[in-house]
Amino acid sequence: MKQWKKDIGEHQRKSDDLLLSLAILTGLTGFVINEWILFLPTALFLTMIVVGKWYDRYGGRQLEFVNHKQTIRAFPGDEAEVRLQLKNGSLIPILNGELSFKTDTVITSQQTRVREQRKEYVHSLPLSLVSKGMTGVTMPIVAKRRGVTKLSALHYRFPHLVRFAPVTLNFQPAVQTEVIVYPEQKPIYGVEEVFQMSIGDQTSSVSRFENALMPIGTRDYVSSDPFHKVHWKASAKTQQLQTKVLEKQVDMSWMILVNVTERTKLGNRHVSNHLEDLLSYASFLAYYASKRDYSYELALNMRRPHDTPYYYQPEGNGTAHLKHSLELLARIRSDHLTLPMEEFMYRVNHHLYKRKTVVILGEIPEECQHYMKDWKRRGIRLFHLNPEGDQPILMPAEGRTGS
Repeated sequence: MKQWKKDIGEHQRKSDDLLLSLAILTGLTGFVINEWILFLPTALFLTMIVVGKWYDRYGGRQLEFVNHKQTIRAFPGDEAEVRLQLKNGSLIPILNGELSFKTDTVITSQQTRVREQRKEYVHSLPLSLVSKGMTGVTMPIVAKRRGVTKLSALHYRFPHLVRFAPVTLNFQPAVQTEVIVYPEQKPIYGVEEVFQMSIGDQTSSVSRFENALMPIGTRDYVSSDPFHKVHWKASAKTQQLQTKVLEKQVDMSWMILVNVTERTKLGNRHVSNHLEDLLSYASFLAYYASKRDYSYELALNMRRPHDTPYYYQPEGNGTAHLKHSLELLARIRSDHLTLPMEEFMYRVNHHLYKRKTVVILGEIPEECQHYMKDWKRRGIRLFHLNPEGDQPILMPAEGRTGS
């Protein structure tokens, strides 16, 4: 695919018409009054037209934008750098050029020219290009708020060789540079108490759950040991009752549910006014779980064109899992369509195949109470955070409803 589309512009065509008119005028005048010196400006004007046409066709033709994929990740307030490179394959250097592009307002720059245009920022960078070589420019950026933006509407302008109007090259492919600004992490009180310890596959030195299929040794039998734990082969060898020592295992896993909607007093549903707070609390919970190596899954009732029609991250743990969570939260937009909470919890119910702790952020509508009662009956612990309170405190969700 051709990278650049050259914008000649109507003003350059008018310039050619003016030069042609001047050439005809001076040539006819010199011929009529027999003043051959007037043919010098005629030749000059014609030369300017020819050179201008040649430069219109070949100027910037060997220019290449290095469109490699790069992703910059940051939190609000962080500083980062965007690296851009252009390759000039011509023997003629390009001086006093300017590279410009657009981004969303999630980032800004304090060291480049930035102007706001239709809820976007237009960034302009001075950039001269060496002949037969690569030229790079680094743009320092500051992350302003949560969100994701890509560089778009990339243009390169440089002075024309013989005309006053600059040459504009419009970059045609999509720019593969993306900036992801994660949500800030707002701490939540009471989070230390929110975990579910149940039988699972995580090894633990302290647990009331044991894996009967994974004995790790034997010890002498005591009267309090259950009879089914007697190791008969070891007892026969030692001529003394022996008890199996089983590996202790636990499952400390969370499901973080975020209701991004709220209802008015008339019952109309809309995106919550506390959306950013909810995403910040979800970010904090994901970080808290990841730091302690807890497994967790994350779900938000924002629609997406996918087999799972809402934003969902399956259960996992570790740094890579946290990175995926933060990126998912960063991509949430307030103008996306939402899923009714009742339908959302109906679908989430199919993922609850084992005991765990469920943390609900946001409103809990009255029609969702039967799901919560069912989960409680199945041994699932429920906690709720209402973002409208003075302090973000996790409370047991039994019997709580949204306002």
